[in-house]
Amino acid sequence: MATIPWTLTDLPDLTGTTAAVTGGTRGVGAAVASLLARAGARVLVGARSLPDDAGADAALLDLGDLDDVERFAAWVGEHTDRLDLLVNNAGISNQPFALAPSGLESQLAVNHLGHFALTARLLPLLSPAGRVVTVTSALYPMAVIDPDALASADGYHPGAAYVRSKLANVLFARALDTRLRASGSGARSLLAHPGLAATSMHDTYPDAQTTAQVRAALATSGREPEPASTGILYAAVAPDVAADVVLGPDGDLGKPQVVAEAVVGAGLDDDLAERLWAASVRYAGVEPVA
Repeated sequence: MATIPWTLTDLPDLTGTTAAVTGGTRGVGAAVASLLARAGARVLVGARSLPDDAGADAALLDLGDLDDVERFAAWVGEHTDRLDLLVNNAGISNQPFALAPSGLESQLAVNHLGHFALTARLLPLLSPAGRVVTVTSALYPMAVIDPDALASADGYHPGAAYVRSKLANVLFARALDTRLRASGSGARSLLAHPGLAATSMHDTYPDAQTTAQVRAALATSGREPEPASTGILYAAVAPDVAADVVLGPDGDLGKPQVVAEAVVGAGLDDDLAERLWAASVRYAGVEPVA
């Protein structure tokens, strides 16, 4: 673990750059989109719902529906011919078992497969020094994943399924970075997490006890969406980020620095990552090609 003396006040001028952010109308995603825009970037936002004042640079996006992912990617292509940053941020959590239209368990479908397919469709727009930042959770080391049972209801638990989707984010992001490096494109795929962020993601726990425990933790150590986005923004703009780390907020709750934590456990399993990649291609019908 290494602390990096970088805060949101160090965000550089991003005039002339274009970013796409999923889940960009509320919570951490809205904070990321707003901070990028304030730094001068043009930000294209996709979200399941749009506020009444959403402008021309926002469009509906249901990551659980691969047809909608394809439509949104086409919309991005109509609005720009170059993308400097893709932030795979949107997610759902602690949902009862359900299958998405793709046939995959819903949390995995939205949090992982939708971003896998979106990245595949937007990668041709990514600039030579572009970034794909995938937002995971610091809880991913607790997860297990079987690429041969991504639609199974056996032993299903909402919280465990959420954490599994976050491990999938780690495996995907690392596998993508390996491919980008091998291609010599100069683009990178990086990982970040928001820590314990005070957002609506914590409104869907399946029992009152867990909800109460998390709300108590939020009251003492939770961060508002803007400071929670510190690691994500650092991953988006830092000139040199080490491989195999997850970037997150550290220290002061209101003005955190960045902590870089080495990927651990199953997140380092390259064979597992390749098996998940192959399964994701089968479900998504499209593959990110550097």
